[in-house]
Order: sequence, then structure tokens, then C-alpha cells
Amino acid sequence: MSAHEGHSSATAVEGARAVLGALHLIRSGRDRRTATFHRVIGVRQVVQAGVLARAGSGNAHTIGAAIDAAHAVTMLPLLVAPAPWRRVALRQVVLATAFTIAEVALVGTGRRH
Repeated sequence: MSAHEGHSSATAVEGARAVLGALHLIRSGRDRRTATFHRVIGVRQVVQAGVLARAGSGNAHTIGAAIDAAHAVTMLPLLVAPAPWRRVALRQVVLATAFTIAEVALVGTGRRH
């Protein structure tokens, strides 16, 4: 992957993350029971997108992947909670895992060719 392709991929991942954060902020007005959760996650996603896009380094994306993986793990106990938390948790596990994979793919193996 060329440097330009890597930058384009990172821009796409962080753009998707920023959109997801905005959607969480919009969603926070729909259900009072989960509003605070969506606000916090929305702000985190938007801030994380900005920081990662600004930093653009492999180390930043590695930290981003670790944050996403930790978020996925913290959502696992909510998978046995009653609705609406079970649905929220399932979506979060899927999204956080997808972002983890995307961030790891941006970094690659770290080996020089």
C-alpha cells in the first residue's frame, strides 16, 4: 500500500467513525433510557476520529484499535441485559470489532519490506 493509499484508507475509516459519532449524538434524543450512553459514545467517536486523523501515525491507529477492542469487551456483559441494552450492546460489539479490524489493517504487521 502506498503512502497515499494508506492516507486515503485512514481518512475513510476516521470519516466513518465521525459519521457514526454524529449518528450516536442524533440517536441520543430518541430514547431517554439510553440517551446518556449515546451522547458519551458519540462524543468519544467524534473526538477519536479527529485525534486519529490529525495524528495519522501507526502508533495512533494502534492505540485507536486498542480503545475499540476494549470498548467491545466492555459491552459483552450487556449482551445478557434486558432490552434496550442488549440491542445496544450487540451493535456496539459489532461496530467496535469492525473499527478494531480497520485500525489494525491501517497499521499492518509493522514489518518493513
